[in-house]
Amino acid sequence: MASANPPFVAHDPKHIDPQEEHPRRAALTTVPDLRFEYGFLKSVRPYFRLQETASKGKGKEKEEAGDATEPGDALEIQWQDIAWVTTRDQVLSPLLQGALWAIAGYFLTPFYGQVRSFVPSPPEGGISKWLRGWAQSFASSTSPSRARP
Repeated sequence: MASANPPFVAHDPKHIDPQEEHPRRAALTTVPDLRFEYGFLKSVRPYFRLQETASKGKGKEKEEAGDATEPGDALEIQWQDIAWVTTRDQVLSPLLQGALWAIAGYFLTPFYGQVRSFVPSPPEGGISKWLRGWAQSFASSTSPSRARP
């Protein structure tokens, strides 16, 4: 009869649970979708309402977004609220952000000049001067010297 021993014998405790020696790395979180379209659709969604026809539920509103539309359903759109959200997101928000950046730049420019006056600047042409000297030393060491008559 064949022996009942398994083909693999755990001689070392690390073979019993290999996860203890090499734990799994934590999964990375997903990157949020920051595109404008999805945020805009999410902010506009409350202003669309799907209403059933009078024959089914006498104007009863469907609150869940997963409901399938039927041919007799009516879609109620609150245009005034959608116009406000669109104006706010497309016109007012960029205008306000641009104005705040311009004001901050106008008032922070003098402070930037004062801070730069305390920081010493490197001499003009410092890097190019070093690079030219390095290249000349490299060229003179690799080229054979010529005897002049």
